[in-house]
Amino acid sequence: KERSSELSAMLRQRGAEVLEFPAIRTEPISDNQLTENLYQLKNSAFDWIVFTSPAGIDIFFSELFKIGDVRWLSGVQIAVIGQGTRKTLLKYGLKADFMPSVYDGKTLGRELAELVSPDARILIPRAADGNPELVEELSHAERIKITETAVYRTVYAASGVFSETELFAHDEIDFAVFTSASAVKGFAESVSGLDLTKVRAVCIGKQTQAAAEHFGMQTQTAEKATLESLVDCLQSAVASEKCERKGKC
Repeated sequence: KERSSELSAMLRQRGAEVLEFPAIRTEPISDNQLTENLYQLKNSAFDWIVFTSPAGIDIFFSELFKIGDVRWLSGVQIAVIGQGTRKTLLKYGLKADFMPSVYDGKTLGRELAELVSPDARILIPRAADGNPELVEELSHAERIKITETAVYRTVYAASGVFSETELFAHDEIDFAVFTSASAVKGFAESVSGLDLTKVRAVCIGKQTQAAAEHFGMQTQTAEKATLESLVDCLQSAVASEKCERKGKC
């Protein structure tokens, strides 16, 4: 919910009528190892920090500021999974040292594995159910040491404001726009009884697309995993639909 406003504003600027259906929320994990990791970070125990989501960054710095400050990151390089994560990092006055050519965990892991030095020590604060492809690809680097810390969990939650099932069943929604695989799964759980094969899903990336197709949705996927590209994809989908209705393109 807290991260939907930017996308909604972009869609409304293009003329869309937007209904926000928060399908997930993030909950910090109180009994995580992050505090211990931060003290290790202060003592130069890590060479890289890898962030895979804005939520992971916010929780990381929330914990850091309880016991220290950004000077603890001196000498550490930072990798981010994509532009949204990079923007969140900038809020804390830090620029990312590395961002992959394709904004997904597999590409991040593969390209970072080619970049890091032998014996590199990497800290990954992430979701409890994070995609394993990141670590699998990173593990190909020579003698690398990876420390994963689950700092939050994703919880599926219906909006409680609208009846999504009824709106879709009565064709009052043209497209569903998804920015993560978790959002797809949360949506699917919240619309019990709905024929998901009738849902036209516009997805931000391949993992999101795969989740939507798992439920039988009709999918279109943004060229790049950015909000700007996602909005462009939706606009193209709308234009194609209008074209088909008129019978000429």
